[in-house]
Amino acid sequence: MQRDALGGELLSSAAAWRSFLLSSDDHYLREVPGPGIFSPIQYGAHVRDIQEVYGDRILLMLHEDSPVFPQLNPNEAAWGSYNRLGVVELADDIEAQARRLAEILDELQPGDWSRTMIRDGGSDGVFEFTVVGLANYAVHESHHHLLDADGTLKPASA
Repeated sequence: MQRDALGGELLSSAAAWRSFLLSSDDHYLREVPGPGIFSPIQYGAHVRDIQEVYGDRILLMLHEDSPVFPQLNPNEAAWGSYNRLGVVELADDIEAQARRLAEILDELQPGDWSRTMIRDGGSDGVFEFTVVGLANYAVHESHHHLLDADGTLKPASA
């Protein structure tokens, strides 16, 4: 996506999350459909965390040359705690983190967008991200996980 569209997309996605969370049945939001699949509220909490962590990482990328971060991978206890979150609280948190990340992006100077970080994902591999790449990834994850949460993302065929 174009750099100047990223902040608006984050805010638009946060509004879509709010609408989804507030209009969905509470049981549906907390139900884990199967192994390796998260409940809709768990996906929402993960999106909130992605936006917070990516905002923190972008700020650090502005002050350090190619900092190294682990892959964002919450443990079992964190995933379990997500299912106990209040729906309105989560919608507010997603919006707050989207707004914070959008504000960070709005303050970037032209040369900031190409600064880099290294994500060490262990067995998943090591990847280099630019600020613009990480910001695009945050937008992608928010949209992607909303599709997961509302059941419209279809599994890939074999």
